[in-house]
Amino acid sequence: MAIIARDERSVLVPEPHDDDRATPEEFMPPARSRLVKANIKYLSALIQQLVELRNEPERDEYGALRATKQAFDLACTLLIDAAIVSAVEDRQIPYGCVSTDSQGGIRVEWVRESASVHIIIPASEERDGYVYHEEAANYGTEPATAEALARWLRIIKD
Repeated sequence: MAIIARDERSVLVPEPHDDDRATPEEFMPPARSRLVKANIKYLSALIQQLVELRNEPERDEYGALRATKQAFDLACTLLIDAAIVSAVEDRQIPYGCVSTDSQGGIRVEWVRESASVHIIIPASEERDGYVYHEEAANYGTEPATAEALARWLRIIKD
């Protein structure tokens, strides 16, 4: 046991040791290993918002409330993969806001005073998702990929 002093109090902390139940690192898929090392401070909150939208009532008087399975799956994949890409550059996904459109598509938005990034994921595969980015007078769109999302999230400062 190691002793850690914190505010004039001592805390006993067990020494780290190998756990027979853990998957050895050499058998862990590379993507999973990168995710484990990713700084995912706000990713959990974004995924939780997505889960809540997926569990909403299906419709209200304005249209779909519940995110479609296709939009939900793609949003989760893009956010997780963007977190991995960002972690390679020692960055994290910033806190954002998740919502649905009237067809069950998903929007994830990072809006700050100086810049904004939005990822738009349609309800079905019939349309392609895209990343919209705006910084001062510069703006544009590009196809929704984890790399594009991670790249544009660099302009969001918390």
